[in-house]
Amino acid sequence: MVVVYKANPESVQTVLGLLRKEGFNPTTMENPGSAPVRSGATYLISVTMPREEAAGAKSVLSKWDEARQAEVEQATGKLAGPLLFSIMVVAVLTIIFLFMGILWDNVPLLFIIWLVVFALLAKVVK
Repeated sequence: MVVVYKANPESVQTVLGLLRKEGFNPTTMENPGSAPVRSGATYLISVTMPREEAAGAKSVLSKWDEARQAEVEQATGKLAGPLLFSIMVVAVLTIIFLFMGILWDNVPLLFIIWLVVFALLAKVVK
């Protein structure tokens, strides 16, 4: 048996299902049900395959990982504009509050304004 992937407990069933759907026979070296019992650092579960199926399984998992990364990049790319705009709004308000002499009293308000502007813009982009 060869380890082809190490998955966190949340995605191990997805990985196993994907490999089974492609006709492979994956197994895990650890019991996925025991993962919540462990505490502390990230706990990874090793997904293993027979040596003769390992190359094909790694190829399938590589394509799956690339697709997931593309989704993440697309989502974070969409949020870059709203993030920058909300930062600019708060920067302008900071300068205005600074000139008015009320900056230090309104720092929590600036954070709330940034949060609201970013959330509204992110919702519009979504």
